[in-house]
Amino acid sequence: MRKSTRREFVAGMFAAGTFGILPGCPQRTAFTPKTGSNRPLKFLFMTDHHIESDFIENFGALAGKPRYTMWQPGNHAALARTYEFINSDPYCRDIQFALFGGDQLNTGYMSHRKQLEDERANYYRTLQSLDIYRNTKGTDISDLDFRAPESFFCKSNVPKDYVQRPIPFMRPDSRVIAIQGNHDTAVEDFYRECSFKCGDTRFITFFASYVGLPAPKGHFRSTARISDEAIEFIEKEMAAAAADPSIRHIVLVSHWAIAPKSEDFACPIIDACKENKFNDNRKRLLALAEKFGCDLFINGHEHNGRYPVGRAGCLSDVNCGTVTGAQASWSIVEIHPDKAVFNVYSRAAAEETSDGNITYTQLPKRLFTREIPLKPMRA
Repeated sequence: MRKSTRREFVAGMFAAGTFGILPGCPQRTAFTPKTGSNRPLKFLFMTDHHIESDFIENFGALAGKPRYTMWQPGNHAALARTYEFINSDPYCRDIQFALFGGDQLNTGYMSHRKQLEDERANYYRTLQSLDIYRNTKGTDISDLDFRAPESFFCKSNVPKDYVQRPIPFMRPDSRVIAIQGNHDTAVEDFYRECSFKCGDTRFITFFASYVGLPAPKGHFRSTARISDEAIEFIEKEMAAAAADPSIRHIVLVSHWAIAPKSEDFACPIIDACKENKFNDNRKRLLALAEKFGCDLFINGHEHNGRYPVGRAGCLSDVNCGTVTGAQASWSIVEIHPDKAVFNVYSRAAAEETSDGNITYTQLPKRLFTREIPLKPMRA
């Protein structure tokens, strides 16, 4: 495997400024989506990055610092190297957009904290390695027909000010669309409810509020519920998509699964119960999916590298694992007229040695596929 020094890696990352360009990556050029009646829609789905404030390699274990919660030394190089693979692989490199499924940061629920800002900066430093981001940042993305509420409400973590306050979302400026997970609830860069179009498919995302449930002593179990505001947004966007003759598929995306609790789905969105204040919006969402012809639901949160597929009403629920795991870490998804194909890959793995070198112990490779039947809304 290729070996480089930490100095070489960092120099490559930041030679062009804070968000530098990696050696070997092309300069930013205008991006034109590839279209064609015989070409399936193709996009990158990646979720649960859990980037931390000390994400850049510093050999923390030898410095007496605790190891990272989700990652090991070499983490930043490993993710950047994974992005480089996506840029150069003949199959992966012509994706039309990237969709991140939540928990991009590890402590993005801590508003007004330096730790959050450090994580956010590391997220963008690493993202600069991904061509679909660099090459489309600041370009015209109006073809996505992106729609989202102007702001969201977040509870301040300043002790004297525990109140709900509106936070404006940043407008998207690239073809990387990132949504909030339970670790991202104070980050204005990541969306809760949003909707966008690519080819003949309308993607609708929504946020599910965190709910802690009773669990055996020594354990904690979490799940989520859907708000009335989310249901209203979903219904409006589904109705508009169903009325659009150019739309053949509606795809729902959230950080949380919706299939019933099972061995593969440990913490899904739940139906009415006292813990979620008897909110029954899960059933309402399933009814909307049935009414408007939506049959695919994509999510993350559970860090399940098996990429299980469950059923909830008319929806096929695909749980997409986590990029923090070296195996089954991310996927390239194709939307065909009659099916969705998830091509699942491992990520790069790297180690930092005591002399400051970074060694790649694994490079990405395709592991397996999941094919999900789809029923188009119209021929």
